[in-house]
Amino acid sequence: MAPQHARGGADDHPVTGAAAVDQKSSPPAPSREARTRTRLTERTQEILDRPRPVVDPEHAERERAVVHECRYLMRLLSTRRRSAGEMRERLTQREVPGAIAHEAMARIDRAGLIDDAVFAHEWVQQRRVLRALGDEALRRELEKKRVATELIEEALSSVQDSGDEEQRCRDLVQSRIGHRDREQLRTERDGAHRRRLSRRLDALLTRKGYPGSLAIHVISAELRAAAQEPAD
Repeated sequence: MAPQHARGGADDHPVTGAAAVDQKSSPPAPSREARTRTRLTERTQEILDRPRPVVDPEHAERERAVVHECRYLMRLLSTRRRSAGEMRERLTQREVPGAIAHEAMARIDRAGLIDDAVFAHEWVQQRRVLRALGDEALRRELEKKRVATELIEEALSSVQDSGDEEQRCRDLVQSRIGHRDREQLRTERDGAHRRRLSRRLDALLTRKGYPGSLAIHVISAELRAAAQEPAD
């Protein structure tokens, strides 16, 4: 009698087709962080695989020279504001080649470190206060700094709280007439001290850049007023 095969249950038979797929576990999808790391890795490898550009030695040397002069100009500006013409003159004194100097100045300008209008304004304001200079002396100084004429005139006319030029001249003369001068002016008979003091004050106002006609007018008026002051 042939042996009977034992009838197995449903679990004993292999599962095929869609049922088999359903029973397999799907791999988890990569996380966003993992995808980002993969892209970064691929991108980094692309960059590393690119052929390196050939460095032009002449271009590299020129760039080093430009950067060197830019640093020099920035050191100058760290002490005080300067005009563009003043800085170009310093590069000329250093015998910097024209192309290098031009590029260095252009970069300093693009960085917003050059403003001749502001420079002229500050120069006029400070020199009037610190040295009591007249407009003509200030004009000469700014011309030596190679500031454009229109910027000079604008600065001379726009600086506020500087007072009238005649009043500045008068204040300067009064400050230079000392107590002894006033005593001698009140008591002298031959006018010798008055003439000496007048020449000294005229030379001072000339150096300070005040017009000659204004200087004569102010000196005469102030010496006359000093001579007429009552004694202490």
